[in-house]
Amino acid sequence: MARSSDSNFILSLLGDKTFQAREIRRVVMLTFIYLAITTVLVGVFYHRMLGTLLEGMAPLLFVSEDMALANEALPTLSAVLGKWLVAMLLINALITITLSIYITRKLGHPILAIKRTLREIGDGNLDVQLRASDNREFGEIASELTAAMRTVREHVSAAKSGISQVADIDATATNAAQINQALSECKKALDYFQVERPRDADGDDSAAASDQAA
Repeated sequence: MARSSDSNFILSLLGDKTFQAREIRRVVMLTFIYLAITTVLVGVFYHRMLGTLLEGMAPLLFVSEDMALANEALPTLSAVLGKWLVAMLLINALITITLSIYITRKLGHPILAIKRTLREIGDGNLDVQLRASDNREFGEIASELTAAMRTVREHVSAAKSGISQVADIDATATNAAQINQALSECKKALDYFQVERPRDADGDDSAAASDQAA
């Protein structure tokens, strides 16, 4: 029995361009948001640190020699802090991208599997099921969808069996009772599927009254 979630996630992601574009946008968006927040925090820390140093040197700035010493020290300190700022941004970017890919994979894998399963069902392939790997929300969705597909397969198999019985009976003999029984079993199996929701007269009248009131 085919399993829609057996395929490799990376290969499936590369094959689905629309899904791939959405996941890439999510990763890029998370990365830029985290970098923006980190840049603001580091920038505030950078300026506060320089302000604190200047306030500590303020009494000494009245002496020309001390002022020259401070002017020489500030560019060096600024360069060091700038290098640390760049290093922190690179490290944060790497961490953010790693976490974004991990989160996207955890969320995207079951979503992509469900999407591929529904696509296969739409193509007429009912011999497919999802793998419920855990007891979380996606695992419960996979279990429910697999159970629904199992029920659909059972009713379709029953309908096919009834049609086969009708064909066999028609080929061997013309027994009306057996034909009617086989057709009844086939109809019972197909009645499970609701192509159109049944509506009674009262429901139609109440719906019409609601429309008029609106």
